[in-house]
Amino acid sequence: MLPSKYRLKKRIDFARSEIDGKLFQSKNFGVNIFDRKDSDNSRFAFIISTKISKKAVVRNKIRRIMSDIIRLNLDKIKTGLDVVFLVKPTILKSHRKEIEDETLKTIASNLQK
Repeated sequence: MLPSKYRLKKRIDFARSEIDGKLFQSKNFGVNIFDRKDSDNSRFAFIISTKISKKAVVRNKIRRIMSDIIRLNLDKIKTGLDVVFLVKPTILKSHRKEIEDETLKTIASNLQK
């Protein structure tokens, strides 16, 4: 699980990321990135709608997979960012390796130090 200091929690932070952030799209998710420039760590959130799956077990599994991928690659990610992953339904047909590759590709192109 992603440590608490790396999680985006407050509603105002989500709103700021949505309004002032940049949106990047990929096959399985959209990534909304807001550069805070005032913090020493980046924060992440994962939005997985019930439209993806009605089962909480499935939604939580996707959240755990993506959270683990971010946790293992925190050293490669630029600091001071608020990052919101907006998951698409196509992720249900993807394997963990595909999700990991796509996440790392998105990180490499948009979030690298």
